[in-house]
Amino acid sequence: MIGIYVNGSKTAATEIADELIGALSSRGVETAKLDRDFSEDPDVIVVIGGDGTVLDVAEKAARSGKPILAVNAGVVGFLSCFEKDELDRCADLLQKGAFVTEERPLISFSRFGKDYYALNEISVQRVNAAEGSGCTLSLSLYIDGVFAEGFRADGIIISTPTGSTAYSLSAGGAVLAPDLNALIATPVCAHTLSSKPIVFSDSSVAEVSLSGEVSGGVFCDGKFCSNLSQGEKIAVKRSDLRVKFIKGNRSFYDTLFKKLTFWGVDKGK
Repeated sequence: MIGIYVNGSKTAATEIADELIGALSSRGVETAKLDRDFSEDPDVIVVIGGDGTVLDVAEKAARSGKPILAVNAGVVGFLSCFEKDELDRCADLLQKGAFVTEERPLISFSRFGKDYYALNEISVQRVNAAEGSGCTLSLSLYIDGVFAEGFRADGIIISTPTGSTAYSLSAGGAVLAPDLNALIATPVCAHTLSSKPIVFSDSSVAEVSLSGEVSGGVFCDGKFCSNLSQGEKIAVKRSDLRVKFIKGNRSFYDTLFKKLTFWGVDKGK
């Protein structure tokens, strides 16, 4: 059975889902629309939407071990290997089960006994405007317990190769090929000329500590997870969870060129 997870706020995504369901039904393939709780148990998860929609289901897919086939109905769609004009090909792949997958690791941190996960990035940012408009965070980065750098900034991003084309790239980070066993730490608007992104092994642990009087928040793939106060720190590491993505025909570099060429362009105008 093929599970279809759709960003219902996008009309285009709903239309793509209906078309794909029709194509699969004509091939005798059973489908079911999935909710956020994944009450169904699909063999493959088809995600239709933008990158945010893929991020919504990444942890669930990793825990279930079921592969994701992502169809882009957003603007950028770095995480989507298929476009809406490839639905017949998607249906053929799903019917025959003749697809190749690649695995992308999640990263995690623990806070008060709870584990939090991210496919793209874990970031520390300002959250409390009442503490002073324009105030920056005082941050220190340690890699495997060794001091790497300290700075005042709007925040810091610890990103996977998958997430290197997202928030980290917008903040000036390098693009990492998805098969690299690496992470990248990217300062956000650091108030120093010497603070630059640092690429390090994904077998290492990155600790981010907060000093000063301005508190921060920890975000996983853009969603708030926890507050972080003066003197506190988090340890970010590669987790054992991995998401399986069904690959398309285009290489990572083909996709990178295409997406970056039109990044920020509103297709609706």
